[in-house]
Amino acid sequence: MKRAAVVVNPTKVKNLRTLRDQLTAVFRGYGWAPPLWYETTAAEPGTTQAYDALAHAVDLMVALGGDGTVRCVAAPMLGTGTPLAVLAGGTGNLFARQLGLPVGRYADALRIGLSGQDTPVDAIRIDVDTTGAGSFDTGHIGLVMGGVGRDADIMADTTERLKSRLSWAAYLVAGLRQLRHELFPAKIAFDDQPAFASEVTAVLAGNCGILQGGLRLMPDAVVDDGLLDAVVVRGGGLRWAPVLGKVVARSRTDSVHFRRAQCAEITVRVDPPQRVEVDGDVIGVAHSVRFSADRGALTVRLPRG
Repeated sequence: MKRAAVVVNPTKVKNLRTLRDQLTAVFRGYGWAPPLWYETTAAEPGTTQAYDALAHAVDLMVALGGDGTVRCVAAPMLGTGTPLAVLAGGTGNLFARQLGLPVGRYADALRIGLSGQDTPVDAIRIDVDTTGAGSFDTGHIGLVMGGVGRDADIMADTTERLKSRLSWAAYLVAGLRQLRHELFPAKIAFDDQPAFASEVTAVLAGNCGILQGGLRLMPDAVVDDGLLDAVVVRGGGLRWAPVLGKVVARSRTDSVHFRRAQCAEITVRVDPPQRVEVDGDVIGVAHSVRFSADRGALTVRLPRG
């Protein structure tokens, strides 16, 4: 009999016992054994639990929570071929939205996980140099988007309490607080092209192009092309206005405030060091960051057809 593991972020669920009973009933209806059940904590946000589940040779991994939980659960799954079912229950749920999966409807999402088709999607590898000595920490992965600069400041400024009260609008509130910040110098290289210097507000590398509220920062981003969509934002302070206008208009063109590229790897060097975020979670402060696409590294269960 097949068996799955469910890794759930309990802070995203109102009644954990009821949820567990509902999901177990869905598994039973498909002829599966009761799942292994794991709950995340602040200290163990999903990766350790996923490693343990993989050691039990589960047939399906189920991640229930927001983009951060899904990212942590997915990290040890890259290259294993074990399929992941996403039960989206966070604030942004950008990965699930990009894939067309239900949000907040856990039983429906689980049914897709049990009856859908295995689909390979890309992951983002993020290497960070936190000392400036040229030594990179290579332990980070993302599924949605990574960034250096003010977008990471926005994530750091968005509290869980604010997200619970305002949902995706919490990021807008935090973003408005960042308008006062100025540009910072960066050297940026796409693939093996020569690096160029620019004064920037943020540098983003995306696997998914959807932002909170349904805005498409990267209209051409897809999750299975082996490419990252890069956006270099050069608008600071009140100069954010034309940048936001281009996002709302879904513009694909560059401007004095905005530069786009598609590439397999992006390297960003900054001085002074800047915050780095991955899928909405700040992972530290770095002098250099390297984003690279890992094509087809993660297998996700998606609807058939």
